[in-house]
Amino acid sequence: MNLRSAAIGFLKLGNRKSPVISVLQVAQQDTDTKFSFGLYGLVTFLLLGSVAGINWLIDPLWYSHGNILTGKNFAFNERITKTNLFLRTKEQVKYDCIILGSSRVTALRASNFTNNKCFNYALKGGEIPDFVSYADFLQKEGIEPKVVYLGVDGLNFVEKERKEKQPVLIDSLQTKSPLAAYLSADVLLFSSMTLLGISPDPGNYYDRGFEPVDFAAPPTYTPEFYKPASLQRCDLSSVATFVSLKEFFPNAKFIAYVPPISAWGMINDTYGRGLMDCHLSAFYQLSQSFDAMYDFSIPSEVTKNPDLTFDGSHYSVKANNWIAEVLQGNPDHNFGIRIDQYGFNDYRQIYRQKLREFLVEHNELERWDDNPEISIDLVQ
Repeated sequence: MNLRSAAIGFLKLGNRKSPVISVLQVAQQDTDTKFSFGLYGLVTFLLLGSVAGINWLIDPLWYSHGNILTGKNFAFNERITKTNLFLRTKEQVKYDCIILGSSRVTALRASNFTNNKCFNYALKGGEIPDFVSYADFLQKEGIEPKVVYLGVDGLNFVEKERKEKQPVLIDSLQTKSPLAAYLSADVLLFSSMTLLGISPDPGNYYDRGFEPVDFAAPPTYTPEFYKPASLQRCDLSSVATFVSLKEFFPNAKFIAYVPPISAWGMINDTYGRGLMDCHLSAFYQLSQSFDAMYDFSIPSEVTKNPDLTFDGSHYSVKANNWIAEVLQGNPDHNFGIRIDQYGFNDYRQIYRQKLREFLVEHNELERWDDNPEISIDLVQ
């Protein structure tokens, strides 16, 4: 190859377009890549902004203001929501009254207690170990209530394994930041359920003031008699634990009560399982340690009315409004009995008589045991 041929070959090589096109393509690909990242960032920002916006409007954790859109607040996790509500309102409201209990106490409106500023800290599935933990928490928060209203369920006195619970840690319950409150997928799920009207509580919800309100069309309770499950044993060790709550608030007046249960439920699940005397004994012992104690589970026109409960165990806000009146000293002789005003034998006799009358009304007297002997199968 001579010099001329080499030069021509070099010029031809320089005129080739494919390397130039490759460079342009790479440059274009780099541009496209940069644009894709920008678009991705924009979409991500819009999505996060939408999530935060929806969660802020609904506020299902009760972190700041509650549901702005519809005014209906659902309690998806009362241990979180009520803690958030308490911690952000305690300084402003200056609570001097605390309500403790299970889900059967959540429908009690704090605003009905007009002589005090009450906070209803009742919880789904709440039992005596929970009440001790929350009393400890409230004491450490500087709450010194003038009165404590305490819901007492019979299930606290049934034999079961109860593990000791550590006092409630604020860090484990309180929603600490707006990011946790408004940028969580779980919170978005709660917001979506709220917008769709899917409530964890079929009977009631909370209004803009975080007070319980009955749904317009709650589930229908159809009462019936059925064969009771096996007999259960009685464990009265929780009586002393209930009384120990007074140690957290030594200056408070304690008013306890047994929430209502449908008369059918009392026959099927309490009397029929050999627990009536167990429960009555526990309630009476507690009544001797508290300032007052009422039993709304005794058969009455309320507990015999299926329209006031959606499941026979949880009663309407309407029924709980009546309870609030009685607890404040406005007795209704057709609903509940004040235990501490009777001796145990009289209390038991009145209760038994009401149960028997109910069975007679429904032609179910064959379920009744006329033996007047007290029967308590205690855990040893």
